[in-house]
Formats: sequence, C-alpha cells, structure tokens
Amino acid sequence: MGPLSPQEWKSALLIAAAIVLWLTDFIHHIPASVIGIGVGLFALLPLVEILEIEDMRRLNYMPVFFVAAAVSMGTVMETTKVIDVLAQHVLAWMQPFLGNIVLTTIVMYWTAFAYHFLLASEISMLGTSIPLIMEFAKSSGFNPLQLGLIWTFAAGGKLFAYQSGVLIVGYSYGYFEARDLVRIGAWLTVVEFVVLVLLVPFYWPLIGIH
Repeated sequence: MGPLSPQEWKSALLIAAAIVLWLTDFIHHIPASVIGIGVGLFALLPLVEILEIEDMRRLNYMPVFFVAAAVSMGTVMETTKVIDVLAQHVLAWMQPFLGNIVLTTIVMYWTAFAYHFLLASEISMLGTSIPLIMEFAKSSGFNPLQLGLIWTFAAGGKLFAYQSGVLIVGYSYGYFEARDLVRIGAWLTVVEFVVLVLLVPFYWPLIGIH
C-alpha cells in the first residue's frame, strides 16, 4: 500500500485526537456529540483540508437523522416519565414467572425483545431499562449480573432497521430490502435465543454466574 500520504497522516492524527477526547471526557466534560461535530468541522478548515465541502454534500445524511430520531425518542420518553410507567408494567408482568432459571431466561429474553420495539435503538432500550432491571434484581433476590446479561443479549434480536444504527446505515445503501432484514433477523433472533437457553443454565454456572 505504500507509505501514508500527508492527507492520511492528518486524518489519523485527527481521529486519534477525537478518541483521546472521548476517553478523557471525565476530565473536560465535553459531550461526545460535540467532540464529533467539532472534529468534523475542524477537518473542513482551510489549512487542514482533510474534507472538502463537496465531500459533505455527497454524504447521505438520512441515516444520521434516523439514528438521532431513534435515540431522541428514548430521551423524550425518559424525560416525560413515560419510560418509568412502561418499565414498571413490564417488570410487574415478568415477576410471577421468574423462578426456574430456564423459565426466567425465556420470559426475560422475549420481554426484552418486545420492549425493544418501543424504544428503537439499542442505546435507548438498554440505557433506559438496565438501571430498572438492576434495581428489580436486587429487590427480588436475583443475581443482577445474570438478569442484566440476559436482558442485554436479548437486545441483539432485531427485525427492523430502526432498531439499530448499524442496520440503518447498511439499509441506506440499498443492497437489501426490509423483508430481507425481517426474514434474516427472525432466524437470528431464534438462534440466539436457543444458544442463550443452553448457556444460562449449563455454561454460566461454570464461570461463576449463578
């Protein structure tokens, strides 16, 4: 491939600077989104010239707006306390069925799968529900690590593009249709469920997750 060009060196340094800023946000408290936007704008500066205006015009912004809308939906539900009411009903529904570890895995997996439809992206789904799952586990005498892992793995089951930013970006290129995603997603969701049902009661205890 040959040595890096000056343009590639500048790009690498700018990306490294962004990563360092993201890793040290506990010091400077600059939001991750502000860092990302700032790096993008810095790349457009005349003396930097990593990006050109034409590069920005050719960019497909719809996936960006779609992901932002999906994440914002979870934020709005959390701010308006709708998420608390929803989560309490979900937890109240699950509690009578939790006992046997296999039944617990089944109930939690498919409840999280259905819950994911309401909160779009994994970030919104997990960010708003994991704290409640942890409190529920501690108050009910369950292992928070065990229930938290089951709930988190269940977020992997998806049928529609809006449920993941990665799927939205892939879908935007037009190489597969929505029905392809539903078909493959359904199969992968079932396969993941079967694997999880086998891992939780048989393998997890071997590594200390009871």
